[in-house]
Amino acid sequence: MSSPEQTRVVVLSIDGVPYSLAQRLAGNGDMPNLATLIRQGDFRQMRSAYPTVSCVAWSSYMTGKNPGKHGIYGFLERRENNYDIQFPNAATMTAENIWEIIGRTGKRVFGMNVPVTYPPRPVNGILIGGFLTPSLEKVAWPAGVADYLKSIDYRIDSNAALGRSDKHALLDDLNVTLKKRAQAMFHFLEQEPWDFFHTHIMGSDRICHFLYGKMQEQDPEFSEAFRAYFRHVDGIIGELMEKIGPDTPLLIFSDHGFCTIKKEVQLSRFLVEKGWTVPADTIKHPLSIDPAHSKAYTLIPGRIFINLKGREPGGIVPVEEYQNTREAIKKDLLDLRDPETSEPVIRTVLTREQIYWPSGQAGPRPESSPPTESTYRKAADLIAIPYNGYDLKLGLAGTKFFTNTELEGMHSYDDAFICSRHIDLPNNIEIMMLARHILAKLNIEIPPDLDGIEPGLTPEL
Repeated sequence: MSSPEQTRVVVLSIDGVPYSLAQRLAGNGDMPNLATLIRQGDFRQMRSAYPTVSCVAWSSYMTGKNPGKHGIYGFLERRENNYDIQFPNAATMTAENIWEIIGRTGKRVFGMNVPVTYPPRPVNGILIGGFLTPSLEKVAWPAGVADYLKSIDYRIDSNAALGRSDKHALLDDLNVTLKKRAQAMFHFLEQEPWDFFHTHIMGSDRICHFLYGKMQEQDPEFSEAFRAYFRHVDGIIGELMEKIGPDTPLLIFSDHGFCTIKKEVQLSRFLVEKGWTVPADTIKHPLSIDPAHSKAYTLIPGRIFINLKGREPGGIVPVEEYQNTREAIKKDLLDLRDPETSEPVIRTVLTREQIYWPSGQAGPRPESSPPTESTYRKAADLIAIPYNGYDLKLGLAGTKFFTNTELEGMHSYDDAFICSRHIDLPNNIEIMMLARHILAKLNIEIPPDLDGIEPGLTPEL
C-alpha cells in the first residue's frame, strides 16, 4: 500500500553478494527472477566502503555520508576514556538515516533488518532493527510491531556460530530465518502504508563466510546447498516483483563482495612482534594492552591507532613523532609477506585524512582530534587494505600471524553488485552515493551535507 499519487521506492538488500556471484547465479538458472530484473534494468558492479565491513557500508548507505561524518568505523571501538571495547550501533551514529530524512517530509517509511538500525530510531512508519539487536522486545519502532513479529516466530538473525561447528545446522537455520524474514516482509508490504520500503537479507553474508570456498570448489554436497539458498532468495525476489508490479522503482544490491580466504592475518600479533603493541599481563579482550609501553594498537579490520599523547587516555607518542610513527608502521605493514608464498599481504595503507576528509574539504590536522570534531576523534590513523584472500583479524592472545579456521570467505571492496529498475545511477558508483538517488526519485530535497556527489570521495585503488 502507498500514499495516494506519490512515487514509491522499494529496496531489497542482500548482504555480501559479489557481482561475480550474482552474475553467475542469474546466468546459470539458479536465480531466474534476478535474471529477469537484470534484463529489465541496470546491473553492474559497485564499490563498498573502507574498511569493508557491513556496519560501515550500511551506515554509509543509510546516511549518504562517509564514516568521518556518521561515526561508524567498524564493529568494535575503544571506549572514550579507557582501553575497553564497545560495539557501536544506531545510538552512536552521528547522522540522520534515510528513513528519518524521508519520514520528516510526511512520506511513510519501512525498514527491516538493515545493519546498524538498532536501537531503532523513531520514524514516520516502521523501523525493525538488524543483527546485534538483543531481543524481539527491543527490535522495532513502534514497539507494538514486536507483537506481530513474536506471533510468527520471527528471527532477527541466524546463528552464525553454527558455521564453526555444524554446517548442516547452519543451513537449516539460515533457511528458517530467511523464510520468517520473507513472511514479515510481505505482511508489512501489503498491510502497511509506505512510500519507501527496504528489507534486508543477512544470511547471504553468513553463508558466504562459511561455505564460499566449498561453492567455488564445487563441493558435491555443500555447493548445491549454497545454490539452493540463493534459489530461495530468488523466489523472494520474484514474489516481490509480482507484488509491486513492473512500474515501481526497485533497487536490489549488496554492500560488499566476497572472495576465498587464503589466510587469516592476526594483525595484533604482528604489531606485538614488531614492538608497536605490548599486551597487558592478562588479556581479556582485543584491547587488553599495556598503554604505558604501546605506541600503537589495532581494531578490526586493519585499523591502526597511534597511542598519541593528549588524545588517547594513556597516550605515549608525542605529537611531534606522530607522522614518523605512522610512516614506520606503514612500512612494516607493506613489508608483511605470506611465509609460504612470499606474496605481499597488504595492498596499501591509507591515512585517516585520505578516507574521511572528503575531496575539497578541510579536516582537522591528522594528528589532532579537537573536541569540536568528536566524530573524527574515533577515526583510525591508518587503515590497512589487504590483498584479496588475506583476512585481517586481531589475535592479540594468540602466538601466530597466519591462521586458518572454519571461515572460507572474506569481504572484498570492489565487487558488490547493484541492479536498479527505473532509478538512474551514475556509471562509477559506490554505496555511499545511493541515498541521494533514492531521495531524488522520491522528489525529496537532498541535504547539503551528504557526500556521494561524484565518485572518488572514497579512494579507489
